[in-house]
Amino acid sequence: MLFYFILIVADLFLWFILLKELKGRNGILRMAVLLVKASVSALFIFLFLRIILYRGEFADPANAFRQIQMKTIALLLVTASSASLIMTLIIRLVYLLRGRKSGNTGAANTILFLLVVLLIADGYFRQRLDIRTVRQEITVPGLDPALDGMKIVLISDLHLSSWHDSYESLDRAMISISEEEPDLIFNTGDFITFGWQEFGGSDTILRKARAKSGAYAVDGNHDDGTYYPEYDEEYGAVCREMVRKKIEASGYTLLRDSALIINHRGTAIAVAGVITHGHRLDMNYGNFEKVLTPLPDTLFTILLLHDPAGWLMSAVAGRMPDLTLSGHTHGFQAGLPGTKWSPSALIQENWEGLHRFHNSYLYVTTGMGTIGMAARFFMPPEIVILNLNAE
Repeated sequence: MLFYFILIVADLFLWFILLKELKGRNGILRMAVLLVKASVSALFIFLFLRIILYRGEFADPANAFRQIQMKTIALLLVTASSASLIMTLIIRLVYLLRGRKSGNTGAANTILFLLVVLLIADGYFRQRLDIRTVRQEITVPGLDPALDGMKIVLISDLHLSSWHDSYESLDRAMISISEEEPDLIFNTGDFITFGWQEFGGSDTILRKARAKSGAYAVDGNHDDGTYYPEYDEEYGAVCREMVRKKIEASGYTLLRDSALIINHRGTAIAVAGVITHGHRLDMNYGNFEKVLTPLPDTLFTILLLHDPAGWLMSAVAGRMPDLTLSGHTHGFQAGLPGTKWSPSALIQENWEGLHRFHNSYLYVTTGMGTIGMAARFFMPPEIVILNLNAE
């Protein structure tokens, strides 16, 4: 309940600041700003009551989505109130240093509040659903000529409950994947956030993405159910089994610390998947040796690994996969406008895009869904198209 107490304090503080600073201002401006603030407060109270009074299945898609909606409101309230407090202190400090009477902070705080509301509203209503198609050419030394031009679609981190109010956007994305006519589709996990129930009927949507040589997936660290609030071993076993069934019903072959040799244009390639477990910065991985060591060195090998931080650990198998595909980072769901920088770079070296170590490649996607907050800021959801080329 501490979380909600902080939000209530932040909400009341914003009311205090705005009522104080708008006193004596233009009546229309005052009414417009307070109407925006009232809408934010009403939405906060509505979600708060829906969450605390809810008695159904926690991982129901609607309830799971409410959790990240509330985090978006929390971001707005905490950011706006903190920014107003800091702005007030700075202005007063400047006037104090100049030996003048404290100035009026009303205009600055009002503009600041409206900018925060506009930014977060844009991140929620537009940016998180603005799915981009990213194309990347990868030139692979020694690539079999039969694999030259192979088209791969990479998606990750669907967090299916985050699409609860926008399944039509997810549906269009899956259809667009099929329209690319890819050779292979790979999904590097985190289908869910809390529990298997979040799938709902999404498997019928995911099946619309098809590839000539099949679709393959691996578990992410959320897919084992350990983020479920009342997690225990019994729920974990049920969750893992139900997630497997749902992923397979979605048209994927699920690779749990396993590998397959498939045929593409008459040439054999290996597709392997190593599971990722853990929370936040404490990640652990499945058995690289078990998965990779039995595979012939001559086979072009693609490894699906949810968390890119484990990429170089695959060397314990005595060989690196030719191409590793990952997600997990979300690019922090936030980036600096006009740049390729994200706070994610402070935590993880290989947080997005293409990386190379000798003749082994890693590609990290910033994912499609949202977690923590139902918003993205200058870090759009993406579908990645990889084209492999012979050197």
